[in-house]
Amino acid sequence: MKKLDLIPLQDADKLVFPEEFHELSLDSPALKFVTDFKKHHPAVLSASVSALDAAEVLRIGHLSWVLVMDHHGDFIGLLGAEDISYQRLMQRVAAGQNREELTVGDMMRRRNRLSQLSYQQLHKASIRDVLDTLRRGGLHHCLVVDTEQHHVRGVISADDVAARLHMDIPIDRPESFAELLRAVAAV
Repeated sequence: MKKLDLIPLQDADKLVFPEEFHELSLDSPALKFVTDFKKHHPAVLSASVSALDAAEVLRIGHLSWVLVMDHHGDFIGLLGAEDISYQRLMQRVAAGQNREELTVGDMMRRRNRLSQLSYQQLHKASIRDVLDTLRRGGLHHCLVVDTEQHHVRGVISADDVAARLHMDIPIDRPESFAELLRAVAAV
């Protein structure tokens, strides 16, 4: 057996995060950006958690999203940082809801409204391809599903990609038909 030496941590030793490494680019394989649930346990919250507490968890944990589970432990949705922004909370308050009573379940995007990409399809795609797809859909996050096994395999987040590539990746919400009509009527 090889003898290993324990050494003390130096003041100059710092904690590093994936976004601090620069070997990735827009032409890197898309699978390098998937938070793969076969390798990493996903961040999860219960739907009953207060929206204000969830916002704090995302902020403190430097998370751009969490998966949402019901009281049975079933996956029911995804909560992104944009879903629980101050503006979104204030929209709910303006609509008559009590800010302190809002929950993750109130603010999340339900499972049946989430978009997905096939894990198999991502084997041949670059992250540029994925970002173009997310931009066209106005999506900050996308599930990655192994369509052969019917497993939700991971998530790709435009915010996470932006952090890892050290660039701004704007994702605009596509306008609904009603919003377009209002804009045209105003002109």
